[in-house]
Amino acid sequence: MILRNRLHNPQTMIAVGMSCLATGILAERFIHPPTDFWQGFVIGVSGALIGLSVVFNIRGLVLRRKRSS
Repeated sequence: MILRNRLHNPQTMIAVGMSCLATGILAERFIHPPTDFWQGFVIGVSGALIGLSVVFNIRGLVLRRKRSS
């Protein structure tokens, strides 16, 4: 319930988006697993985090624009 209320706050959405972006980039850069399966897994998780970052940031910008008008 608390998370539901925070998802209507544009600054929280943008902060979550930026943290997803940073985590995705850092995971892809610094985690080097030894097997092909885990390399693919890390790349997949990084891609998902970067995709979530785009969604959260756009949603935060839309909410910010709605509140200002």
